[in-house]
Amino acid sequence: MFKREKTNHVRSTRRSRRRGASLLAPAALAAVLAAGGDVRAGAPETTGALEEDTGEISHAQLRRLAEHPDRERRLSLAATLPAVMAWMTPIERMALVSSWATSRSPHLRLAIARALRHMAREAPTPGALSAIEHLAGDPDPAVRAAVAEAAWLRRREDPTRLIAVLHRLAEDDNLFVQEVARLALGDT
Repeated sequence: MFKREKTNHVRSTRRSRRRGASLLAPAALAAVLAAGGDVRAGAPETTGALEEDTGEISHAQLRRLAEHPDRERRLSLAATLPAVMAWMTPIERMALVSSWATSRSPHLRLAIARALRHMAREAPTPGALSAIEHLAGDPDPAVRAAVAEAAWLRRREDPTRLIAVLHRLAEDDNLFVQEVARLALGDT
């Protein structure tokens, strides 16, 4: 009986978080990232964002963070993007992944390639594997290297498809991309 009560409590907590009652709302997360990823530095701005905002991050806000001139902020977004995307509906995640994977901006393509490595299994993203295949042919070697990592970390989802991506990247023109793909395949 205690176990069942605990399970129901966990489910109700997850539902309430989905509705915006999280410990760190997406708007607060965006404010913290905009402050350079330092929670203390973003605290005054964060509380204002929580009071004024609806608690949702727009695609435009994410885009601005992904294209920020400061490399550290771009890396912070790439690391936290999967957590932000967990709050989105599957169609919103699919739209974000497809629009960023086909963007002209190398910063957006790199951010989504890095985010594809750590997307939660609880929040599956339709088209994520297709995005990995598409980004494997990206002109930017940093994107291709990030995709090699994503393909390796997600290989259990569709082994045949993702191992084929790794084999293709192991024959890449860029030596760094080759090395990342070969390490993933175990061909050192």
